[in-house]
Formats: sequence, structure tokens, C-alpha cells
Amino acid sequence: MKKKNFFLEIYNEFVYCITWPRWVDLQMTTIIVSFFSIFLSLFLYGVDSFFIFFIKKLFSLK
Repeated sequence: MKKKNFFLEIYNEFVYCITWPRWVDLQMTTIIVSFFSIFLSLFLYGVDSFFIFFIKKLFSLK
């Protein structure tokens, strides 16, 4: 296969065959993913802090 033909097929695939999301849908999806990423990171931080506190209390020799 020639390089020119290969790149032409790639271009045609991207331009004519792929359905790209609308800008509004892309923005909303980005906001949702960002929100849940922040929420999950804070939740896991809290769970990790709880287990660290629990393990320190469990194994302290006081």
C-alpha cells in the first residue's frame, strides 16, 4: 500500500465516517467527569485518612 493512499484513507475516515460530539455535549461530559474525579479523590482521601487513624490507634502502645 502506498503512503499517499494510506493517509488519504485516514483523512477520509476522520472527515466522513466519524461522528464527532457537539461542543455542548463535550463541555457537559467534561464537567461531569471533572466533578466525579474530584469527588472520588476526596472520598478516597477520607477513607485513607480514616484507615491510617484507625491503624495508628489499633497498634499504639499507650
